[in-house]
Amino acid sequence: MHAISVVGLPNNSVVLSMTGREHPMQYMTNAKIRSLSIVLGLLALGTTASAEPLRIGGTGVALGGMRLLAEAFVETHPDTEIDVLPSLGSSGGVKALLAGAVDLAVSSRALKEAETEKGAIGRLYATTPLAVVTSIGTDADAVTTPELAQMYAGTLSEWPSGEAIRVVLRPESESDTQILRALSDDMAAAVDGALTRPGLVSATNDQENAETLERLPGSVGVVAMGQIRTEGRKLKVLELDGIRPTPGATDARSQRLVKSLYIVTTSATSPAAGAFVDFVFSPEGQAILAANDHTPAE
Repeated sequence: MHAISVVGLPNNSVVLSMTGREHPMQYMTNAKIRSLSIVLGLLALGTTASAEPLRIGGTGVALGGMRLLAEAFVETHPDTEIDVLPSLGSSGGVKALLAGAVDLAVSSRALKEAETEKGAIGRLYATTPLAVVTSIGTDADAVTTPELAQMYAGTLSEWPSGEAIRVVLRPESESDTQILRALSDDMAAAVDGALTRPGLVSATNDQENAETLERLPGSVGVVAMGQIRTEGRKLKVLELDGIRPTPGATDARSQRLVKSLYIVTTSATSPAAGAFVDFVFSPEGQAILAANDHTPAE
């Protein structure tokens, strides 16, 4: 049987290679195609995830936290190796889990009925605020929901300094997009219009989104606070309607912008993977999450 390795490249693409083959499979920078190729490639080869290394894959927003948890876990489990794969997306991670291509999946949405019917078991392990952000050099500290709607609608095109506003979109199906749409009727209409307006930048996965927002002067978009902290992102977090995103905030306005994170298993999850899940919910695991802008689930 051929051995499989998944290798991250600097441009966020990956190579899916097989030991014993002369050439690795073609890599693709489009994140959706890339995620699908990983899942289908592993499934086509009939590969099942082995106990070591443990493979964790799924939504990009959870990967930084998973890496920190994995580093702490292996300190007390030195015989266990954990590979946190490049972003597969929530759906891609669950598909990979059900195909036996990963041991654990992470998702930024609740499981769909079709996924649970196939044996996926989701458990909320943390939440993290979703922040409105811009590049470090932008001369602004706050926006209101009406102003944000105008930015996405294209009717507000400059920051107060005169710098051009550059909206960074996420795909329509992404939870980030749905959370933004729920802010107001005007915001929903603005987001819908932006998704069909030519010339706007769209980031397919969470890492591409954060990198684009860092790189573009005058950018505006949304990134989870937990991702900013665990990945060391250089972004300016803006107050929205006078409120700064804060983990654990319970007021109604703060709760509008919150991402829920789930760890996904099956009845066939290995004891080693189960031990890691237990660690995520342990006092030590919860402390790691809490120290990195997550609110652990009770």
